[in-house]
Amino acid sequence: MVEIAPENENSFSSRVFIHDYPNNSRIEARYTSNGRLYISYYNIIAVGNYPSIPRLTRKSQNNTFQYPIPNDYIVETELFERSLKCETKYITDSKVCYTINWKEGRVEWSISSTKSSTAVVNLFLQKINQNRSTKLSGPRLFGFDIEPLYNFRLQIGLQPVTKDNNRRKRPLDEISSRSQQNKRLNSFGRDVQNAIDELIIKHKLTNLSGEPIVHLCYIELDYKENQQAYIKFKNSNNFSATQTRLDAIVRVCDEAVLGRDGYRNLAAVFPTLFREYLVANRRNEINELMNMQIHIGIFNIDNEINNQSNIDDNFNNNVNNILVDDHEIGNGAFRSILDILKILIPIWKAGQNPVVMAEMWEDVRIM
Repeated sequence: MVEIAPENENSFSSRVFIHDYPNNSRIEARYTSNGRLYISYYNIIAVGNYPSIPRLTRKSQNNTFQYPIPNDYIVETELFERSLKCETKYITDSKVCYTINWKEGRVEWSISSTKSSTAVVNLFLQKINQNRSTKLSGPRLFGFDIEPLYNFRLQIGLQPVTKDNNRRKRPLDEISSRSQQNKRLNSFGRDVQNAIDELIIKHKLTNLSGEPIVHLCYIELDYKENQQAYIKFKNSNNFSATQTRLDAIVRVCDEAVLGRDGYRNLAAVFPTLFREYLVANRRNEINELMNMQIHIGIFNIDNEINNQSNIDDNFNNNVNNILVDDHEIGNGAFRSILDILKILIPIWKAGQNPVVMAEMWEDVRIM
C-alpha cells in the first residue's frame, strides 16, 4: 500500500490517501479536523481522463486549491449510510454534468446538475431531507482531490481508461437463455437511461434547481421475428400521477366488469399497463377507505328481521309489513342512506349550483 501525505497547506490535498491503485480500485482517504479523524472510502469504477482544457472546481476561498474535473469518471462512496455512485460527464467542452445515484430500499434515485459538484451534493441533501445546516464539499465527495488518480490521469494523457467488454459479448441473436436476454436488455436500458439523463440536462428540461422535470417511462423494441421487448424505467418522483392512473384503471375495470384474470391477460398483451397485483392492491385500499366511511351492514332474511341488531333502529319501525318472496330468502348487505348522504352532501355543496334529484316510489321506504 502507498500513502500520500500533504507536505504543507499548499499541497494538492489536505487528506492522506492509502491505496494500491491501479492494482486495487479501493482507496482510503483520511483527514483530521478539530482533533477528530475522518475516514472515507472510494471504489474507482472508471478513472476517466482530463480533456485538453479541463474545467476546474470553483474557488470558495483564497487559499482553496482548484482541482481539474475529469471526464467519464465514475466512483462509488458512502455517505449517511447510503451507497452513492458519483459520475462526471462533459456535455460540451466547457460544461460538465454531475450525477449522484443511490438506492432507498428497492427504489433507485438519480439527481444531476451542471452548476457544480457542490450544487448536486446540496440537491442530494435536500432529497434525503438532511438538516439544512449540513455542509458538504462536492469536490471532496466526488474525490477530485485524490492525488493518485490525478497523477494516473496525467500519465495516460487524453486516453480514458475503460474496460472493453464488447469483445466478450455474444450477439443477442445467439443468446437462447431468456434470463441472459433480459440481462442484456437491462444493461442496454441502463445505458439508455444515462444517455437520456444527459440529454435532459443538455437541453435544460429542468426546473430552476437543475432537477429534471421530464422522465423516461418506457421504450418498446422489436427484435427477431414477431418478438417485442419492453424496458420500463422506474420514476418514483411522480407518485401522485401513478396513483391517479391506478385509480382510473380500477374504475374502468369496475365499470367494464373486467375481472382479475381478464386484466391479467390484457396486461400480458400490453406490458406497459400496471401489473395486475398493483391494480388489485389499489382496489382493496379503495374498498377499505369506502368501508371506513360508509359501512356495509349484513343481515339474514331467514331470521326474524326485527331481531337484526345491525339494522338501524329507525328502520325497524317500518319493517313489519315487508313481504319477502321465497326465492329472495338468504343473506344480504346494505349501506345506510344516512352514511351515504354524509359523504355526498359536502361534495355536492362544493360544486356550482348543486341539484339533488330524489326519486320516490310507492313504497315510502324506497327513495
